[in-house]
Amino acid sequence: MTSKIPSMKSALCVAVLVAQAGLVGAWARCADDLNGDAKPERPATKAGAKPGAPAAKPEVEAPADPMSQLQMIAREAERRSASVGAARLLAEAAEYDVAETKAGRWPQVSVNGTLGPGGSKQDNVTVSSGNQSSVSLNVSAPLWDNGRISRLTDWRSQLAGSAKFGAAVTTEQVVLEAVSAALERNRYRLQAQVYQQYMRKMSCLVEALEGIVAEDKGRTSELIQARKTQQQTELQRDQALAQSRQSEIRLRKLIGDQVPPGDGITIPLASVPEIGEINRQIEFGNDAQQLRTQAEAQESYAKAVVAGQGPQFGWNVGKTEGKLGSSNVSSWHAGVTVSYSLFNGFSDEATAKAANKRAEASRQQLQDLLNTKFSRTSEMYDVATSAFDRAKRYVDVLRDSEKVRNFTFQQWSQLGRRSLFDVMSAESDHFNLRIAYVNALHDGYLASAQLRSMGAGLTTWLTPESVTR
Repeated sequence: MTSKIPSMKSALCVAVLVAQAGLVGAWARCADDLNGDAKPERPATKAGAKPGAPAAKPEVEAPADPMSQLQMIAREAERRSASVGAARLLAEAAEYDVAETKAGRWPQVSVNGTLGPGGSKQDNVTVSSGNQSSVSLNVSAPLWDNGRISRLTDWRSQLAGSAKFGAAVTTEQVVLEAVSAALERNRYRLQAQVYQQYMRKMSCLVEALEGIVAEDKGRTSELIQARKTQQQTELQRDQALAQSRQSEIRLRKLIGDQVPPGDGITIPLASVPEIGEINRQIEFGNDAQQLRTQAEAQESYAKAVVAGQGPQFGWNVGKTEGKLGSSNVSSWHAGVTVSYSLFNGFSDEATAKAANKRAEASRQQLQDLLNTKFSRTSEMYDVATSAFDRAKRYVDVLRDSEKVRNFTFQQWSQLGRRSLFDVMSAESDHFNLRIAYVNALHDGYLASAQLRSMGAGLTTWLTPESVTR
């Protein structure tokens, strides 16, 4: 009886060693899952389509080149945006306002006609009565208006310029939103892949532990712990996939269904623009120019109001031909007209002062905008450079983390010097570092995009002409 006990123990030890060997083999097979970059998900098959059938080609194929993909995102976001369309229509309307104001310099020609019964009396004696008809032609034009029309034209022209800059600002906001959505989609796709690889690693560990537990029930707690980690990782992966889908939904809302694959889309944003150049571009950015033209427009309007308070000279020519009863009636006139406002309740003075106040308000808004953007530029530059620096340092840490996790697993599986908790901790630290690396890179990409947007603008940067230069 006693001789059988050592043999049973020996058999158990052999079985455990075999299971341990299987554990090492399973772990080695999972190593391939940790190599390579993230790949975009395959598009879902449309309802009713056969799984093996080739996917229908889109009307416009998305480009594969990274810069071309960014250009497509910017172009489609600009084309599809209703807010951009509305801003451009307002700019076009402002141009027509300029044409309307300029027309005030040209002669104004009018024709009037009357038809109906009438008459006239002189000293209670009827001179004429009966049906009357007349046609009159009047031509008038300003001679000298103290510069009022010129100032009004300047006002309208500057408002039109402000509207154009406003349309450019709106376009830039839409393009930045679309690029940010594309970057966020890539961020969560990469996160999902890292979690998927972590989950696969835990799946291999669970599979191997199941073989060990079949021979050694005392290690069931290790199996439960590994399964728990696998399930938690699966939840994190699903959350990252959900965030990726939500980012893609936002991107599709902005650019439509022709969404580029996103491979390498971050490459052009990996270089941080020079902060001095960005600050120089801010001085002449669309939003700064918009406020400048608004201030100039209010100044021109104030001058137009002041010019309107002076004498207004014009000329007028008119001729009337008609018939009263059986008599023919004809008259004409020509001369110079003068108008001058003696008193209007100080309304013109109040209007001019209000325009000057608005001009000063626009200047102060401009100064506040520049101060805010200069500060924001420094902040974003620091965010971008520190994020990319962190990413580089994470690469070195990940190399050491890879060694630690391998040594820890080896000591646990072969030498028995480590617990499963140490293995799980090493794995968790390694994959958390990979997530931190992904986040650091995309924080840098987003900050780089925002820096370019605050300068000349992403729209300008992504134009083919600027890329060629």
